Amino acid sequence: PPRSRTRIRVRAMAEDQEEDAPMQDAQDPEEELPELSLDIIDLIKTAQAQHGLRHGDYGRYRSYCSRRLHRLRRVTGCTHGKGRYVKRPLEPESVRDARQLMLPLFCAERAWAFAMQLKRENTQQEARPHYHLLARLAKAAEWSAKLAALCAERADQRTDLEAKAYSAFMHGNVALERENWAPALASFKSTATICTELARVTMAEQAALYKQVAAEVEPSIRFCSYNLRRLGGEEVSDETDAMGDDVDGLAGASDILRSKLEQVLAETRAKQAESLTEVVVLGERIPLRTDKTRLGYSAVQQAPAPAPQPRRKCPSHPPEPRGRRLP
Repeated sequence: PPRSRTRIRVRAMAEDQEEDAPMQDAQDPEEELPELSLDIIDLIKTAQAQHGLRHGDYGRYRSYCSRRLHRLRRVTGCTHGKGRYVKRPLEPESVRDARQLMLPLFCAERAWAFAMQLKRENTQQEARPHYHLLARLAKAAEWSAKLAALCAERADQRTDLEAKAYSAFMHGNVALERENWAPALASFKSTATICTELARVTMAEQAALYKQVAAEVEPSIRFCSYNLRRLGGEEVSDETDAMGDDVDGLAGASDILRSKLEQVLAETRAKQAESLTEVVVLGERIPLRTDKTRLGYSAVQQAPAPAPQPRRKCPSHPPEPRGRRLP
């Protein structure tokens, strides 16, 4: 519609005014380069909330990342030529503006958004989209590692820690999708540790954002620990075993974690259905002959009981008016 197109143009013009500021002139190679600063987590959380991820629209967010990458390459001069492609990798010595750090950041975000879009669309668990999904997640992890390497040499300490937390989160997503539980657990724990420590030493507004990220990776940490204990033959506690039954209750869980939890829940119900052969109703034994019937009965048994509704008393006659009765 014309209104939506006008809004998109106005938003793009506002971002262009922010990003089209000219870069600083080339400095002397012998001069010491200044430390750069970039609010990585605040930047991506704001972009995700404003461009589709509030409603789970990964395709819209992916398109936004592509448009912003085009503007950033044009402003910073990091284009790859016209017509014939010329690769120009970012080197630490050539990074002189904080906007140059946004290039690997939004490349990683674009690849991650494409992977999440493929996961949403692959409801039939087909093999080819799954391989494409893994390739996009690996590409996102590769770009996040490049961002962390640049920030380690050219950015301040806070930006360096945020880049490491972001890179660990992307590598954790790849390991989680490939069901490599130990590397995934180590990566997610690294993200949670860095964000928790940053929340302890920063201002209140930024601390709330760091705590939010740490809370988002906590379900993934629990799930990886659960799978490691299960594969190791250890007894799983009731609290950890019950996490597979509360798929809808994990508000901060990622789509990758939700799909894994749904698979675990299906496997648990299938195992319980194998040992379920009959039920007793009013003292009479009724056999469960088909697998579909066993799975359905097992799902009903695991469903939480509804909360009791308070009963309303309906008076048989209207209440008497208050006050003194007339004789």
